[in-house]
Amino acid sequence: MDVRMRSKRGVYSLLILTAVAFILRLAFAAYVQPVPYTDFKDYWDIGIRLAHGEGYVGYGRAYVQQGAPSAFRPIGYPFLLSLVIRLFGESWWVAVLFQIGMGTGVVLATYWLTTRLFGRTAGWIAGVLTALMADHVMWSSVLGSEIPFALVTLLGVTLWVPKVRGGADRRSPNAGEPMVPSGQRLFLSGMLLGLATLIRPVLLPVAGLYFTYACLCNWGRLRSQAILRRVITGTLVLSLGMMLVIAPWTARNYLVLGAFVPVSTNGGVNLWQGNNPHANGEYYWSWDPTVNPLLTAKTEVERDRLGRRLALAWILDNPDAFLRLGLKKWWYLFRLHSAPYFTIGQAARPLPQWFREAVYWWMWSGLFLVMSLTAVGAAVWIVRFRFHDGSLGRTSLPILFILYMLAIHFVFPAWDRFRFPFTPFMLALAGLAGNYIVESLRAVRNPSVTHAIGVCGSPPQG
Repeated sequence: MDVRMRSKRGVYSLLILTAVAFILRLAFAAYVQPVPYTDFKDYWDIGIRLAHGEGYVGYGRAYVQQGAPSAFRPIGYPFLLSLVIRLFGESWWVAVLFQIGMGTGVVLATYWLTTRLFGRTAGWIAGVLTALMADHVMWSSVLGSEIPFALVTLLGVTLWVPKVRGGADRRSPNAGEPMVPSGQRLFLSGMLLGLATLIRPVLLPVAGLYFTYACLCNWGRLRSQAILRRVITGTLVLSLGMMLVIAPWTARNYLVLGAFVPVSTNGGVNLWQGNNPHANGEYYWSWDPTVNPLLTAKTEVERDRLGRRLALAWILDNPDAFLRLGLKKWWYLFRLHSAPYFTIGQAARPLPQWFREAVYWWMWSGLFLVMSLTAVGAAVWIVRFRFHDGSLGRTSLPILFILYMLAIHFVFPAWDRFRFPFTPFMLALAGLAGNYIVESLRAVRNPSVTHAIGVCGSPPQG
C-alpha cells in the first residue's frame, strides 16, 4: 500500500508540474504575443507553402534563386508546422499552442532523462528548474526550431541510457553483461535523432557521440569481442534509423538541386559567418559584395560550397585568430540576447518597463543559478562516480553533450539560441547538484543516514 501511495503521489506531482509549466508558458505567450521575425517568419511561411502543396522554394533576400527549389532552411520544423496548418488552418495561436505543448514536453523529457541518470530527486529538481527557467518559457512562445529540436533530441538520447538490474546492487551490472540498449531502442532513437537532424543539422555526426558514450559505459570490458561487437552493432543500428528518416530529403535535394545536400545548404554560410576576416564570434552578415564574397554565388549550393571553402582557408591561414575567436564564441554562447530580442523585442503590444525589467532579472538570475548548479553537478559527477563499475560512463551523457556543444560552437558562430537546446543537459547536472545538496542537508540533520548517500548518490531509476 505504501508503494502504491508513493506511486500515486508521484503521478499527481507530475501532473502538477505539467500544469504549472503549461500555464506559465501560455500566460507569457498570451501577454507578449511575439510576432514571427526573420528565421521564424521563414519557418511559418515555408510551412504555409508546404501545407498548400506549393513545395519548398526560395523567396526573400536570404535566398539566391527566387521561386526555385530550395533547401536553405532545414526542413524539419517547417514540415511540422505544415502538419499543424493542414489540420487547424493558418492560425498563429494554434501554432503557438503546439509550441507550448512541446515546451512542456521538454520539461517532462528533462525529468525523464535526469531520473534515469541520477535518480528521482535529481529528476524532480531538474524538471522544476526547466519549468521555471525564463528562456524555456520564452522560446515556447516563438515559432522557432529551438523547442522541437530540444524535445526530439532528449527523447532520442534518453533511449541510449542502458537499464541496470534492480536490487541493492543496481548500480553495477554483471562483469560480462554489456551496458548497451536493445536494438529496438537504438533504432527508435535513430529515427528520433534523424528527425532532430532535419530540424537542426548540428546532430549529423551524433552516431559518433553514441559510440563514445557506449564505449564509456563499457569501459574496461571492451577487450571482450562480444561487447565491442554489441557497441559497434548498436552504433550501426542507430545510424540506420537516422538514415531512414534523413535519406528521403537528401534524395529530394539531389534531384532538385543537382548536388549532395544531406539536410540544408546553409552550413557553409554559417561556417563562413563564424570564420572570416570580419567575423565577430556571433551573427555576421553584410550585403556589401566588396566584403561578402558569398553574394557573388548564383545558386545556394554554390554559395554553400564557397562559404565552406573560404572559411576553411581562413582558418588554416589564421590559426591564432581562429583560436581567439573560438573563445569569444563561447562567451557569446552563454549570454542572453536572442531570447529577449525575439520575444519581448517583437511583442505585438507595448510592454510596460517594469515587465521588461522583471523578465531580464528572471532570465539572468535563472541562468546564473543553473550555471552555478551545473558546475557543482559536474564536480559531484567526477568525485562520486567511478569507471570500474560503469557508473561514470553511464552517467556521462550530460558532460558529453555539453562538450559536443562547445566543440561545435568553437567553430560555428554562437549566441544563446544555439546554447538553449543543450540546456536540458546542463539542467540534468543541476539536478544532480540539487540532489547532493538535499542529501547533505539530510545527513547534517541526521548523521545516521550519511551512509545511505553512498558512492553514487540516489540510485538511478532504470
